[in-house]
Amino acid sequence: MAWYDNALFYQIHPLSLCGCEQESADTEGSHFDELTAWAEHAKKIGCNAVYIGPVFKAHTHGHGIIDYYKIDSRLGTNEDFKRWVAKCHDIGLRVVVEAVFNHVGRGFFAFQSLIQHGKKSPYREWFSNVNFSGNSTYDDGFRYESWGGYQRLVKLNMLNPWLLDYHFDTVRHWIHEFDIDGIRVGAIDEMDYDFIKELRKVAENAKPDFWLLGEITDGDYGRWVNDKMLHCAANDELQKELIHAHNKGCYPLVSEAIRSTDEQCPYTKLLTFVDNPDVSRIYEKLNKPQHRALITLLQYTIYGIPSIYCGSEFTTVGGNGELLKLPELKDAYVKDEITYLHCLLGRANQQFAELFFGHYQELMVTDRQFVFARVLRKKALIVAVNSDDSPVQLEIPLFGKIQKIVNVLDAVIDWDAPAKAGLDLSWCPPLPIRDEVLPLELGANSGKLIWMLG
Repeated sequence: MAWYDNALFYQIHPLSLCGCEQESADTEGSHFDELTAWAEHAKKIGCNAVYIGPVFKAHTHGHGIIDYYKIDSRLGTNEDFKRWVAKCHDIGLRVVVEAVFNHVGRGFFAFQSLIQHGKKSPYREWFSNVNFSGNSTYDDGFRYESWGGYQRLVKLNMLNPWLLDYHFDTVRHWIHEFDIDGIRVGAIDEMDYDFIKELRKVAENAKPDFWLLGEITDGDYGRWVNDKMLHCAANDELQKELIHAHNKGCYPLVSEAIRSTDEQCPYTKLLTFVDNPDVSRIYEKLNKPQHRALITLLQYTIYGIPSIYCGSEFTTVGGNGELLKLPELKDAYVKDEITYLHCLLGRANQQFAELFFGHYQELMVTDRQFVFARVLRKKALIVAVNSDDSPVQLEIPLFGKIQKIVNVLDAVIDWDAPAKAGLDLSWCPPLPIRDEVLPLELGANSGKLIWMLG
């Protein structure tokens, strides 16, 4: 079993989390001690992997890389990052970094050569659609193709063999120098298939269990995620439908998104998320604050690899549903129901193999009720949510002869024990069983996670 088969990710956008200068790439900072505290927090709430980025030297928001071989000086040095990865490994966290290969910032050395030497630059063919009969908005004396219409982001020619060798050497360097465990590859939709295939070979030759995650915005996951290309993709389609289902009162949207994903990638788990740096925070998107708990429960239990965006595990503190400030980590676990729920579910993911390997089986779907099971051998976890403002009573079919059945959300966490210690289920009273049916009462805007031992 590869490490990513049972991964639970904590996503960090370090430049924003650490309050770094957004304009100057030359600003020097030292934030990896702070990031170590957040890594320890991720471990405490049950995560076993961290996805961090952008981390490489870049202008402004960090996505227009200008040096693939240097950590962004606003965060620290290469040695700082190397020590940080080692610390993460020591406490049981894998590390995946973000990288973009099909465009760079204007400060990238090869583009600077093109500016200085024009047609004589040896790197001219590294860039897309360079035309010396026109000009750019920066008065370069030539036109070039940009990414997304932003001329500060220069699009690369991903069919140039020399450029591809440069990228592959870069990945080998990251693995050997920093010992990272994976890469989230941005802008996959504009990539070449052969590049991704070769990237996987290069990465796995350098580190056999290396993991490749892709950013795919068109929902066509089956083209890119398979045993020769990406291991995984972020499930944008499910993320959208999770929000719509709660705001519109239509759980069949979630059911259909799960079915569509299974048809495209029947043997692969996609990354399940509800927010990230590219979209609004979850508490800004839900019409009802009570639905935070429901969408959190689904995020951890739907077939996939859960990913939590740093900060979204805390209750909002602003009057308009806005998280005004992240809490001090020493106070983060006190009287916060959402944080406690994340910890319960994080540890459940580490404790119950059903959540990683269990077969997904839909049991009931209506506009405002959704019930499904994750079945593994003679055990099952049943997830039931009710987004209606009124309580409901349901009857759920059981799986064979049952020895024990409890509501996992009644479990207790020992905060002083490591996350791998799991949940104390002795506090959970057994649930009633009647004629091979589980009578289940769900309160208004509430959910349950039921464990059944056959």
